[in-house]
Amino acid sequence: NRYDSGKYTLTLENSSGMKSAFVTVRVLDTPSPPVNLKVTEITKNSVSITWEPPLLDGGSKIKNYIVEKREATRKSYAAVVTNCHKNSWKIEQLQEGCSYYFRVTAENEYGIGLPARTADPIKVAEVPQPPGKITVDDVTRNSVSLSWTKPEHDGGSKIIQYIVEMQAKHSEKWSECARVKTLEAVITNLTQGEEYLFRVVAVNEKGRSDPRSLAVPIVAKDLVIEPDVRPAFSSYSVQVGQDLKIEVPISGRPKPTITWTKDDLPLKQTTRINVTDSLDLTVLSIKETHKDDGGHYGITVANVVGQKTASIE
Repeated sequence: NRYDSGKYTLTLENSSGMKSAFVTVRVLDTPSPPVNLKVTEITKNSVSITWEPPLLDGGSKIKNYIVEKREATRKSYAAVVTNCHKNSWKIEQLQEGCSYYFRVTAENEYGIGLPARTADPIKVAEVPQPPGKITVDDVTRNSVSLSWTKPEHDGGSKIIQYIVEMQAKHSEKWSECARVKTLEAVITNLTQGEEYLFRVVAVNEKGRSDPRSLAVPIVAKDLVIEPDVRPAFSSYSVQVGQDLKIEVPISGRPKPTITWTKDDLPLKQTTRINVTDSLDLTVLSIKETHKDDGGHYGITVANVVGQKTASIE
């Protein structure tokens, strides 16, 4: 098939040497899908798309492209243009407020190839598309931290703000809980043990997008995660007199206590030897290393769930 096309290498080798020869194979077939299909502009009655040629042309020059559309509520595609000779097209006379899928196929002398499709339905409007995927960054007994990505399309005008809404498990009402200009928000004053749904709306000067909902409900409770410590390496080398900095990732909720030892004794911190901790790192810094700084270092992290130890030399 078309994917067998390419450059093949034949190599012969014996005690006297090695020799290689190259063979280019072209499989005559229909083209592979166009690549990088993107929506570049949306208005209240049109959508503009662009794409790049297929990676495999099927051994024959691309003659033209076929652009098709499908309403999100329908199952079949309808042709928009069947003889497009460029890598872009403006699809007009669309119905405002409706959502569409689009696909593009390339055609050569052997026929019509495989399609490239828009992954999500595109709403024809001057309001933004919904924000991207929502991520839960943190949860406590009375708060949740959320982040999300920008809408794929802003509707032709700058995103002014994002509105975060929530819905308690036994309620049918969505209520606004935050308005922010950034791609993150911390929602506070939650009830411990209560289950909540969240969604985010993007707003531009033309209005509000459809909401993007969090995939699963969130229970307001303190996260409890077993501690972990994972040094990137088990041993480190440094020349005497040089500075040494060792960063070790840690994790756990509640935040674990961190203890360093050297040769099984508590590590003594000085103006030259220092340990600093953050939420996800513990860092050992040694200035102007001495020969007696060498040895066996241990790192222990512990919280109410458990304890974990790692060692480096």
